[in-house]
Parts: sequence; C-alpha cells; structure tokens
Amino acid sequence: MIVATVINLNHPGHYIRWGFFQISLANFIVILLMTLAFVLALIIPFPKHEILEDDKSKADSSDKLSFQDSSSSEDSA
Repeated sequence: MIVATVINLNHPGHYIRWGFFQISLANFIVILLMTLAFVLALIIPFPKHEILEDDKSKADSSDKLSFQDSSSSEDSA
C-alpha cells in the first residue's frame, strides 16, 4: 500500500511574475526565510562569556610566561 503525500503535488505550480522576472512561490518563500535567518543572525547578539578573576589571572600569568620564554630564547642565540 502506497501512502499518499500530505500535500497534493498533482497540480501546476504557483508563480510570481514581475515584469520579466518569474519565480515559483515555494522558492520565493525559501529565499525570504533564509534572508530572515541571515538578518536575525546579524541582529541577535552572541552570548557573552564571562571570565572569572581566577581565570583572568591565570591567563595573564601564562601570557607573561610565554613572553619571557620567547625573550630568553632570543638572548641565548
């Protein structure tokens, strides 16, 4: 037994015509939704990542160590 589709696809498509420009309604809806998703991605801010004081001090000390390592290697050369 073959299950019928939810939407009857046995009819001609709907088209939007504007001068020489012609596009199917389904493609136009997809383009609108993708444009909306793109605009929302630009507008909605990314979540902020809070750095705790302990993590910040560890990050600062590791930056100082890497700087000291690179300067000591230049002195030995």
